[in-house]
Amino acid sequence: MWFAQTNGGNHDAWNIWYRSSTDGGVTWAAAVNISDAISGAGYKTAAGFQEFYGDFGEIAITNTGKTIGVWGESFSYTGPGGTWFNRQT
Repeated sequence: MWFAQTNGGNHDAWNIWYRSSTDGGVTWAAAVNISDAISGAGYKTAAGFQEFYGDFGEIAITNTGKTIGVWGESFSYTGPGGTWFNRQT
């Protein structure tokens, strides 16, 4: 699963976190920040990105068991912004 969370009360520093479970959700692996790119757009900083872009996001698992997460980041909820992804290697 992935989830969005602001950074320590700073509502302009969002990050996307990923956690996995191998036992149907009884236990979970530690959270990993998958929105860890710190450049590439004006709304990205080392602390996170300014705002979620829209209200969408997806996660998928490939036929080889690798996970891909996709979400929107932006200056504001209505944009302009972009779609970002991260994949398990």
